[in-house]
Amino acid sequence: MIEIKNLNKTYNYKKSNEFHALKDINLTIEDGEMVAIIGKSGAGKSTLMHIIGCIDFFESGEYLLNGRPVAGLGDSGLAKIRNKEIGIVMQDFALIEDYTILENVMVPLYFSDCGLNTMKVTAMDSIRKVGMGDIAKKSVKKLSGGQKQRVAIARALVNNPSVILADEPTGALDTETSADIMNAFKELNKEGKTVVIITHDKEVAEKCDRIIEISDGRIV
Repeated sequence: MIEIKNLNKTYNYKKSNEFHALKDINLTIEDGEMVAIIGKSGAGKSTLMHIIGCIDFFESGEYLLNGRPVAGLGDSGLAKIRNKEIGIVMQDFALIEDYTILENVMVPLYFSDCGLNTMKVTAMDSIRKVGMGDIAKKSVKKLSGGQKQRVAIARALVNNPSVILADEPTGALDTETSADIMNAFKELNKEGKTVVIITHDKEVAEKCDRIIEISDGRIV
């Protein structure tokens, strides 16, 4: 479960150019929900995603992930959460172009203590879940945008996290491919994953179970 209470995030905190990005955010996302966080550019939705994903910090309020306070964990504690409990799918895929699909999906496993053979088997399981098992040795630079997004989803899944965060996952895709990617997220949600999608696209948001709108740093 994701619980956020009275959370505030200010960039350049206590400086003359400070910017109050998130203002008194209160939010609960239950286990197994599929939620869209929607808002215009600059509304604060990506900042909120970065905090939920333990990528960014906040100066006041509280964030509990599965009942555990995130604040004060330190860099190593946050890194463990990012690697084990939260899978993140970025808008620009963030893949290594010269690597194969398999090599890209294996990357998060290098931070675990499992052996190389186990890493390959685990990565292949994740690749098969997104329907790309037959081309696992293909170079990422030869893939279409939709295929790259599926690789990014497989990589996010490889450590079996409870939460999947996706930042504008259909932003660079055509309509048909976008629908395929959203169906992939819905399948993951049916398997029990909590899915949080950050988007400015209302059609994408309406495919989720619940829509949370953010404007000028506040949930509206």
